[in-house]
Formats: sequence, C-alpha cells, structure tokens
Amino acid sequence: MTPPRAVDVARWLWIASALLSAVRTYLVLADRQGLRDQVTAVEPTLPMQQVEAVVNGEIILAVLISAAIVGLYVLVANKMVAGRAWARVLLTFFGVIFVLLGALGMVGVADGLAATQGLSVDPAEVALSAVGLVVEVVALLAMWLPPSTAYFRAAAAQFAQPPARQD
Repeated sequence: MTPPRAVDVARWLWIASALLSAVRTYLVLADRQGLRDQVTAVEPTLPMQQVEAVVNGEIILAVLISAAIVGLYVLVANKMVAGRAWARVLLTFFGVIFVLLGALGMVGVADGLAATQGLSVDPAEVALSAVGLVVEVVALLAMWLPPSTAYFRAAAAQFAQPPARQD
C-alpha cells in the first residue's frame, strides 16, 4: 500500500523539523562564552577549570540528546509513513505542543518579554524557530488531510486482518 503524497511530505517535514531543532541547539552551543557566562552566573565561585568542565558536559549532553531526538523523529516519521496510526498520533501530540510553545516563544520575543528577562535573542535562532514553526504546522496539516486520513484507515484495516492460514 503506497502512502499518499501528503503523508510522504509530512514525513520529510517532521525530519526537517528535527534537523532544524538540532541546528538551533548547535547555534546555542557555538556560543561557548555565553555558556560560560551562564555557568558563572549560577555559581560565581567556581574556578575557570570547573566552569570549562561544566560547559564541556553541557555541550556533550546537548549533542547526544539532539542526536537521539533526530533519530526518534526519523523512526516515528517512518512508522507514520508505513501507516501506523500510533505514530501519527504521537507526532500530532508533540507537534501541537511544540507549535504552541514555539508560538508563545515568538510572542515573547516580539513583545520584548525575553529582553526584559535578561535573555539574549539571536536573530538566526529566531529565524530558525520561525521556519521550524511553519514546517511543523504544515506537517501537522499534511498528516490530517482527507487522503492521509483515508490512508491511515485503510492501513489500520489491513493491520487488523488476521494473517492467512497456511495449511
């Protein structure tokens, strides 16, 4: 059973969304001095050697988590394209949460709320967030278009059929 184009497009959009998220993470991690400043703001008495160790740990952990998230998105998006309804529901659940949080973040940036809280806002990070938000909205819509819904219903019916007996 071949998935409709909308389902295939949704798969690639989810993967692109995860990759955009990874790029945003790497942009934050590239600002090593900013990471040092955050650590010293929390614990000003730490010697520089320990600050560097904490920053290195943050970077390693963030890269590992980011890679795991991209891998999970690829796995779930491929299950979704295979007609697994649970994958579509899972992507919808997380997609709606991320779209809502992303929209709130954009409102906070546009309103100047981030600046009043002392947060620095990198224009490249904001641009990637905006693109990611659009990608996720389109992916959500593509998964729930009528041809997509018909595909998932047909796939569910196919998965529900008992295997043929071989006597």
